[in-house]
Amino acid sequence: MIATLQGYVSLMVHNDIRIDITIDRAIRLVNNRINMKLSVTPSGKISALLSPTGRMYQYGSRVETVGFGKGRTDNKYAKMWHGGISFTSDSSALVFLLDEGGTRSTTDKFCDLVSYDFSKSVFFAESLHGPQFVDECLTLLNTARYTVKSNGDEKWIIHGIKIEQNADGFVKVSRDNNRIQMKTSIKGTSGITTPFVHCTASVGMQEEPKHLFVRRGERRMHYDGEIFVVRNGGHSAGFDCYNKLTVF
Repeated sequence: MIATLQGYVSLMVHNDIRIDITIDRAIRLVNNRINMKLSVTPSGKISALLSPTGRMYQYGSRVETVGFGKGRTDNKYAKMWHGGISFTSDSSALVFLLDEGGTRSTTDKFCDLVSYDFSKSVFFAESLHGPQFVDECLTLLNTARYTVKSNGDEKWIIHGIKIEQNADGFVKVSRDNNRIQMKTSIKGTSGITTPFVHCTASVGMQEEPKHLFVRRGERRMHYDGEIFVVRNGGHSAGFDCYNKLTVF
């Protein structure tokens, strides 16, 4: 566990998994083994999940996702917002809106979730960081607590943030009485839960099938690498494995 020159605390645990924490409790969880990254701002109002299967960016009441096609071509995109769920794909000439009335074509724009690592932007967006906070980070290190059980399970508490890793490599990071949680494993899975969104992802290792799943209220998105489905209340639509629009 170290205080970085950039003014945040960094903890490296087993299996090449790292947890970064700022003095105002922004969190970034990086699983280098499976290329998964999760982050949340101090307020919890902005969060991100990046995986080889797809990505999620939640900002306030909106959630945007991208599901990667093979070779990152023919990606599928969705945006959950107050009007419903907008969705499209790289090979679709149209954008569709799924709302309480069903599915129809519309116009909309989507954030760039593909070309850069926005988990860093989320981590630093609202947080207190920089060389001027190194001394406060050193104080956090001095007050951190560490325990290990006889079965090998380990636990750290840093600035009210609980970090747990069991003997199988599974890591859970939580704060605010579990209202904000991040999880990742060496089996290829990760997930983030906040008061605004719930998102899980898997790269398809071992017994865990490939998927990206996002839920906000009654709105859902699920992608398994081929079939892309969005749900808004009692209505569902998306793209099948041939990238044809399907209304379920």
